Amino acid sequence: MSKYISLIIISFLISSCTEFTSPERFTDEAYYLTGILKAGKTVDFDDPIIIGKTIPVEGGVLEDLLIIDADVILYELDSLDVVLDSTALTFQINSFGQIGYIDVAGSMIIQPEFKYLIEAEIDATDLVRAETTVPKTISVQPDSGYITDPTITNWPEMVFEDIDQEHPIQIITQDNETFNLHAEFYCLENWDEAEYIFAMEENTYPEDEDEYESEADGSPRKTTTFYIFQPTENLINFSFYQYAFNFYGRYQVTVSSIDDNYLNYLYKPEGYNHGGIIGGVGYFGSAVSYVMYTTVIEE
Repeated sequence: MSKYISLIIISFLISSCTEFTSPERFTDEAYYLTGILKAGKTVDFDDPIIIGKTIPVEGGVLEDLLIIDADVILYELDSLDVVLDSTALTFQINSFGQIGYIDVAGSMIIQPEFKYLIEAEIDATDLVRAETTVPKTISVQPDSGYITDPTITNWPEMVFEDIDQEHPIQIITQDNETFNLHAEFYCLENWDEAEYIFAMEENTYPEDEDEYESEADGSPRKTTTFYIFQPTENLINFSFYQYAFNFYGRYQVTVSSIDDNYLNYLYKPEGYNHGGIIGGVGYFGSAVSYVMYTTVIEE
């Protein structure tokens, strides 16, 4: 999946440079930086940092789209912005074609509620930087329709039509402050075994892998949604998500608390201008996640 991230960003930012989209904002080329820090993980190929430069549709240099020789440092800060730790991120490509700037040594584990600063020096003259504060830890109340250990042999089942009513996802928060929810529903079936819940005509199953999982956003195999909640007594009742499932079968469901940078990028018009990047466009955000597994059945 990660190998497609750069393709999505590149095509998106190329289109952003056209006169049709926003002539006043892209009269010059702009650097872009994208990345999400995940609590409990290092910066790896699953969620790399991507750095490049936007180019005009006509007359641009394709080699500038992806910058592979920037000097990138990730800093961990305390509440007073004192540096607690730092690590260099280097551009890598693996045998699966995944690319990006990663923490090769895996020396920095992202922590909830910590602030992180990234600085990318390009050509020894230009600096792109951004900050994010990782959200607080979340948990989810146990539900008979979900498990958290995918190695268990018999996964629980949920009848599609009953999901919202019988299996709301109840997220436990640390306080009642505004909560940015991001949810991902990822079908774990092979493409030729994934049965559509709402089949088009007689096509009960995808005809090929491309129909099952697009290179652009992973749909319809993967569905992502985001909402802004106000918790009540440290609880969010997420009870309107059943139509995020497009197939019957096994699923990985991830609910996350995301920072304002990533939320602004997702929902604001021209969100790439609101993702927290100084000296460029894109987004630099963070998330705390909770992962569950289930099986969706017809009846």
